[in-house]
Amino acid sequence: MSRATHSLDFDGHRLTYRASGRGPALVVVSQYWRREDEVRVRLLSDCWQLFEITPVGYGQSDRVPSYAAEALPDQVLAVLDRHEVARFAIWGYSAGGAMVACVARATPRAVALVCGGFSLFDPLTPGILRQLDRRLPPDHPSRSLWWWLNAFDWNSEVRAMSCPCLLYWGSDDRQMAGKLRRAQTRLHLQNVDFAEFAGLDHAACNTCDALSERVVPAVDKWLARRVGRDW
Repeated sequence: MSRATHSLDFDGHRLTYRASGRGPALVVVSQYWRREDEVRVRLLSDCWQLFEITPVGYGQSDRVPSYAAEALPDQVLAVLDRHEVARFAIWGYSAGGAMVACVARATPRAVALVCGGFSLFDPLTPGILRQLDRRLPPDHPSRSLWWWLNAFDWNSEVRAMSCPCLLYWGSDDRQMAGKLRRAQTRLHLQNVDFAEFAGLDHAACNTCDALSERVVPAVDKWLARRVGRDW
């Protein structure tokens, strides 16, 4: 399967992404490319056109100090506009899940949101934000990401989204599992589905084995059911 690495100029910076496959567009956003990304390409590229994007500040894109998180949706749309893609599904895990949620809320072109290993519905406390600030270098782009993400009321944002949303996690990812289970019981949102993968913690839920055997097939099935493959 052909898988090409591309770059484009975004706001004077190099934005790097990979493209492969055919079919409706599925965007995967992450901070770094990992060996586990190969699983999605192997399992999905026959029926999806995959765009794997590392935003400015991360991965193979230009490492721009303190780059504004607010530019993230426009970065994704710039890639898709280059390939004349009008509508897309979008998927991210952990910090990538936070990123893709911010993209989906910003554009009606997103037809589905898949957010793994991250709870949108529990705002980061001031203490956690200060801890993140202490842990991250002063010019790290994630500083901007977490403060920007925390500015939204995600209960309202998700209700306002026109696209369906899948939230998933591993049952042994204890803190995140607790948050998402509470959200599952208290939120009655017709456009939100929840999936829990038994016996997996946060890291294990994103390994090659888990993705290949459980997560990717489940997400693919959900996308086919909720949005189909012909849009």
